[in-house]
Amino acid sequence: MEVFDYKGICLKRDKRAIYLDPSSGRPDGAVSHAHSDHLKPKTHMTEPTKEVMIARTGSKEATTHKFHEKFKINDFELEFVSAGHVVGSAMIDCEGVLYTGDYNPYGTVTAGVAKPQDCDTLIVESTYGKPDQVLPDRNEVLSDLQAWIMATSAKEGAIIGAYSLGKAQEVIATANLGGVTPVVSDVVASVSDIYKRNGVKLEYNTYSELTENEQKTAELLVTSTTAANGKKQDEAVQNMRKKGAKTARVSGWCAFSEWALRSVDAGFPISDHSDFSGTMKFVEECNPKQVYTVHGSTKELAKQIQKQLGIDAQPLPKYGQTSIEKYN
Repeated sequence: MEVFDYKGICLKRDKRAIYLDPSSGRPDGAVSHAHSDHLKPKTHMTEPTKEVMIARTGSKEATTHKFHEKFKINDFELEFVSAGHVVGSAMIDCEGVLYTGDYNPYGTVTAGVAKPQDCDTLIVESTYGKPDQVLPDRNEVLSDLQAWIMATSAKEGAIIGAYSLGKAQEVIATANLGGVTPVVSDVVASVSDIYKRNGVKLEYNTYSELTENEQKTAELLVTSTTAANGKKQDEAVQNMRKKGAKTARVSGWCAFSEWALRSVDAGFPISDHSDFSGTMKFVEECNPKQVYTVHGSTKELAKQIQKQLGIDAQPLPKYGQTSIEKYN
């Protein structure tokens, strides 16, 4: 079997091929999760991923599978395994080749955890692929976030900007654990409703459905990063800011980039991706013979995997460059 970068992540055997997170919608493709840089219609996906696709794009064209259900595409046998990234996110296991997609081995309140899988070939994301990209303890940061919410929301009011699929739901769950029911934007509500339908307990109120008086007295608003901190702020953000609400951003990049902390009063480095330490541990426990790195600091991560773990590793090659057999 060959693995290379061609219209997505291509697995090829003889004259047959399949595409993981393909660059366009195609029936011989499978997608890992519903973030827009991975999601394409007309592909194979989990049911929650399809639900998000419908909510965001209106498209219903997809073939769905349950986690751990074996299915075939072009005579390749595949299986979706929890990735712990967002609702419905999946690592894709295909006959000894494991593709992580975006994954989280630390576990989340709302999307489970990615567990290492024995494999011959591992294709791993490299979002935080540099040795200095190690996030602080997740539980400690969540505790700090909860304390900030409780201290701030009842006083000036608080606005938290987070990706509407994934981290926004982690924020809602964290607020709920502190006894706070946030108000959320329509886009956050539409995704959070899908989490609830899939068994995740979340308590929130949708801003647009509140009375004028309820809107004025809202204490905590959870909205998208763009709406919270961008130039085009929606009505909810504007109203909260008028009464002096404090702002915060929830993103792993708060630990590594000054831009992530611009225009906010607080930043909380919570990510739904693995950091460098988590990736190295995950790779080691998967015990692959070959590793291909994708999506991020691919060269640096491959270098460190070879150096620290002694496993053959390289960025995923373009079509025609190499094959798995050459490295086994």
